[in-house]
Amino acid sequence: MSLSVNGIVIDARRVADEIDQHRDAADPETAAQHALVSRELLRQRVRDLRLLGDAEMAGASDDAIVDALFTRDVHVRRPTEAECRAYFHEHAGQFRVGDQVQASHILFALSAGVPLSVTLSRAQATLDRLRVEPAAFESLAASESDCPSGRSGGSLGMLTRGSGAPEFELVLFCGDRLGVLPRLVNTRYGFHVVRIERRVKGRMPPFERVADRIAAQLYENARTRALRHYVALLAGAAEISGANDGDGARLLQ
Repeated sequence: MSLSVNGIVIDARRVADEIDQHRDAADPETAAQHALVSRELLRQRVRDLRLLGDAEMAGASDDAIVDALFTRDVHVRRPTEAECRAYFHEHAGQFRVGDQVQASHILFALSAGVPLSVTLSRAQATLDRLRVEPAAFESLAASESDCPSGRSGGSLGMLTRGSGAPEFELVLFCGDRLGVLPRLVNTRYGFHVVRIERRVKGRMPPFERVADRIAAQLYENARTRALRHYVALLAGAAEISGANDGDGARLLQ
């Protein structure tokens, strides 16, 4: 059954193309459907409200569509200085300068020829074993890892911020935990089993140096939440069919 939004069909080729953008999701096809349905709902709303002309709509980016709707329908409040200061103190690890982490990993790389569920299952089984038998890390890295570091027990050496994928560093430099992390780390490269051997804390910059960055981050977080809620409202009033779960509106909850 074709995916459609208020009678507008989203053909299978578009879904297949979109899946490539969501290979790191637990269910890439559902994630692709979610993204395509969301975009179609937003574009239909802009057309209904005539916020952009036909020529503008033809070449409008997703960001331009969202901006047009937020200008009319959604108000996102800018964070206060007090909120920014609170975030600064509660998430100090994000802002320290000069943090270093000595870590090792076992990479289970994503491959077009291997179902994601198979790769995830292998990674989870390895993590489960290491939580019981942490001393087996080096040998499992040598036999299981798809990273060249596997030849040296998975060692990545001493890492600093900015030396790896942002989604990997977000986990690596968060908190004070040592040893094998209790959950898989999911990045654009695949699933990682991570062990942290040592942490060297850097220094905290003054709040004023990062205030603008925090305000921008908090505003963007609030905007993302508002957009998700707005799309869910549109979905609740729309006719959506062909979703994997059989309920198009629930697809966007």
